[in-house]
Amino acid sequence: FPYTTLFRSVEVTAAGWRVVEEPPVYFRRAPGMLPLPEPVRGGSLSELRQFVNIEAEEWPLCAGYLAGMARPTGPYPVLGILGEQGSAKTTFSLVLRNLIDPNTAGLRSTPRDVRDLVIAGKNGWVIAYDNLSGMPDWLSDALARVSTGAGFGTRMLHTDSDEALFYVRRPIILNGIGEVASRADLLDRMVLLHLQPIPDERRREEAAFWRE
Repeated sequence: FPYTTLFRSVEVTAAGWRVVEEPPVYFRRAPGMLPLPEPVRGGSLSELRQFVNIEAEEWPLCAGYLAGMARPTGPYPVLGILGEQGSAKTTFSLVLRNLIDPNTAGLRSTPRDVRDLVIAGKNGWVIAYDNLSGMPDWLSDALARVSTGAGFGTRMLHTDSDEALFYVRRPIILNGIGEVASRADLLDRMVLLHLQPIPDERRREEAAFWRE
């Protein structure tokens, strides 16, 4: 976008929405944030259906989760995307995140510790992890807490006694070939979608897909 459009925002009210050229509030711009898609009037969420590889009976779950991601307050369900190799799990996850919270690092690998998870939540609206194969108990518990809202405390860097406190509540996307979650607390918060492998005759080149 040209420089003059970087500071526009969308104002949403009970009467509808409009693009505001000079928003009256300040927005925090974390590293990696990208501009949101330009809104266009008259569209329909059903137009997204052709770009996501799910069965018709699971489309309402996907649409509902996507709408819920845009809510200003949680709690938020955790979206689990399961499928074999070649079922477009990664692309599906990116499609959903890019509509709500585009980022230069749209999908990430498993975090090393709770601190990394919390920092990801503070610097982005959607937390999305790609190609999970199993999950340690600490991460399962932390994700369950983040989806409903939780406070985290950690030692502030370069100090012995000072503490940094964070409160995070975010939508979460997880994808993997096998079971991405097994503990009850996280499973209770999950919406699960099952993707089927895409046959060769239905595959599209990646550049053409994103252009469409």
